[in-house]
Amino acid sequence: METLSKRTPITHSPVNRIGTVAYYALISRLVIWALAGVSHALIQDYDSALELILPIETTSQQLFKSVFGVFLRWDAFYFVHIAEKGYVFEQAHAFFPLVPALSRLVANTLLAPLSFMLDYKQQLVLAGVIVANVSFTVAAVQLYRLTKELFGREQFAYLTAMLYVLTPSGIFMSAIYTESTFSALSFTGMLFAARKQYLLAAIAWSISCTARSNGILYAGFIIYDLVVCMDLSKSFSHKLFVFVKAGLLCLVTWIGFFAVQLYGYSLYCTDTTSNIDARPWCNGNIPLIYTFVQDFYWNVGFLRYYEVKQIPNFLMAAPMIILSTSGIIYYVLFDTHRALTLGRSSTPGMHAPLPFGNIDIWD
Repeated sequence: METLSKRTPITHSPVNRIGTVAYYALISRLVIWALAGVSHALIQDYDSALELILPIETTSQQLFKSVFGVFLRWDAFYFVHIAEKGYVFEQAHAFFPLVPALSRLVANTLLAPLSFMLDYKQQLVLAGVIVANVSFTVAAVQLYRLTKELFGREQFAYLTAMLYVLTPSGIFMSAIYTESTFSALSFTGMLFAARKQYLLAAIAWSISCTARSNGILYAGFIIYDLVVCMDLSKSFSHKLFVFVKAGLLCLVTWIGFFAVQLYGYSLYCTDTTSNIDARPWCNGNIPLIYTFVQDFYWNVGFLRYYEVKQIPNFLMAAPMIILSTSGIIYYVLFDTHRALTLGRSSTPGMHAPLPFGNIDIWD
């Protein structure tokens, strides 16, 4: 008879870990769904726009609104409208097309057999919910794979993914929003970059640029890996080749964003037969509809959000701000040399203790 001391240790294959991460990511979405449903039942809506998107005329419509209406909030109204009607209004160009396009694709294919019981708008809402929650699951899995690729520590990667699954912004990741889809593409691009597959990374980030404008910043990873970390002892021709390669990869990364801007330009700035005057942004040095719309319609600009009336929002965000800031400070203290040299050299743990002492909590 075997004793407890001889028991075989439990091991986890990569496939099992990925399945576990996906499982808990899906479970977390169900929990968020339940919490949102309870909140929706107890607290009256302050925004009546939901009634316009999902009007109640029948019992089935009431049931659908009760179940899926919790995910149709804030900017989700715009994404559903774009999926249904396209870019009808100029201000809608603040919202990028990937999520509406995916929602329309799912509604027209996977959900098409449900047309006998759901109208098209309901199919689009359900499709948007599917896109957001599947994207969240993919993002959690890709974050696990990325962390494991970078650190080689399975337990650390698993913990990272689980913390992501428990994100305080859970409802935003499940609503018909861009956060989950953008995160899935972001982590996928980072995984490719960690494997030195820069073209695939640039393509993934380019697609992410059709979800959110932030994707253009991921060119920084390419510049850092290829240019900042360049071997300075190499020949001039090699350095020139690296610069050209980095430049081309950056252009690939930005294609998605500029394609979206070009579409907006074609709608408002190229029709010479119309009696409608061209929009003022059409004659700008860089005619970008996105920056104009964010400024003109949404009052979005540098430091504009920092107003006295936003203090309650900052107080609600304070726990995560403190936690994130503390993490950055601890890392800089743990490896100050690496932080100052942008990762070109490292002397970890020479001057400051970690918050958990010498205990390795990852393995």
